[in-house]
Amino acid sequence: MHLLFYTTILSRLDRSSISKRYIAYIGLMGAVFAVFQFNEIIARKSLHSSEILITFLTMSWPVTAVTSLWWARLIEKKDQRKLLLIVGSFGCLVMATGAFLFTIWHLIILSSVFFFIFALFGPAENRILQQNVASKKTGKTFGFAFSLRMGIAALVSAGAGIWLDRVSGGFRNLYPTVAFVCFFSIILLSSIRTNGESAVSIKRINWDFFVSPLRDVVKLLKRRPDYLRFEIAFMLYGIAFMMTLPVVPLYLVDDLELKYSIMGLAKGAVTQITMIISIQFFGNYFDKSTPHKLGAIVFASLSLYPLLLLSASLFEGSLKTIMVYITFGYFGLIMSGTMVLWQLSSIRFSGKEDAGVYHSVHVAATGLRGMIAPLMGYFVMMAMGKTFVLLTCSFFFLVGSAAMILARKIDNKRNENISLRAG
Repeated sequence: MHLLFYTTILSRLDRSSISKRYIAYIGLMGAVFAVFQFNEIIARKSLHSSEILITFLTMSWPVTAVTSLWWARLIEKKDQRKLLLIVGSFGCLVMATGAFLFTIWHLIILSSVFFFIFALFGPAENRILQQNVASKKTGKTFGFAFSLRMGIAALVSAGAGIWLDRVSGGFRNLYPTVAFVCFFSIILLSSIRTNGESAVSIKRINWDFFVSPLRDVVKLLKRRPDYLRFEIAFMLYGIAFMMTLPVVPLYLVDDLELKYSIMGLAKGAVTQITMIISIQFFGNYFDKSTPHKLGAIVFASLSLYPLLLLSASLFEGSLKTIMVYITFGYFGLIMSGTMVLWQLSSIRFSGKEDAGVYHSVHVAATGLRGMIAPLMGYFVMMAMGKTFVLLTCSFFFLVGSAAMILARKIDNKRNENISLRAG
């Protein structure tokens, strides 16, 4: 009855408010991700977890992302609102169990459930954007929404860092708090109707439901070799990025010996504020350019991030802290472009087809590299050290940039250069 009540009331909201609800949802989720970015740091600094378990924790997001393939199939050509509300509410309940968090295994389960459910929201958000926002305005709308998200994330990150330094076990207060925020944001998103003849039904779940998305991925990539080449180039960048996932928090805690408050300001506030300033620029640039051009620029620029992070160890005291802030400020600048590319490139490739299907392939590729890249980072770190891993990642960011340029050149040579500019 409660679910029916929410769905009935919210479905009557005026269509002109769709973009406002989408932007409000995106913004409120900033608080959730601000707390979740402390996961690995909490695991090391407060739960005293081992390197391998922290690596497993970092894998919870990319590995569960592969389920996006089946989520996208479940909501394809359907009214997705009820499913978003039910599944999202369950995720919030699991998140709230962080009030009783005492072990790394609990944190791994909590994180895995949340990101498993979040894999549904990527295709769902893209369907909403595709069906309700003009092609030439997707970058602008996305940029504004994520500017709001990052502003909220910056405030929450700074406050959470200070709270964690001052309150022993303070993270047990943070998870249930953001669970409530997450629930309200999901109500907003689940109020937006998408084109579909009926609501999502579990009757669609059978053997073919599990097998057909895999067949469709192969068919799609065979039919669109240009998209396959784009994903290969993106994969090279993604492997490098995910190799850093277990290394960076360990480097910040063990090598630089930073406090929660400093890491909260650096990874949260400084990064997010820089992204607020720059993401609108990248959103507008995306509207006027192509995914390949943006990818080549941001991947090459990202190669400086590991080098700047390593340079922080050369300083002491306040100079070290300043260098950490500079590093994450630069990281935020470049990642704002990467975020635009990751979220919107599938819309540009899909054209008039279902963007959720294309984006599910994109997210599933994230899951595939998430199964190997963090473990690669861990094993290389244990064998060669953190410095070697970060230098290797810097090199592969450059390789990803070159691969993006090469992919487009092959498109042109084989006459597969479909226009990827806004229509």
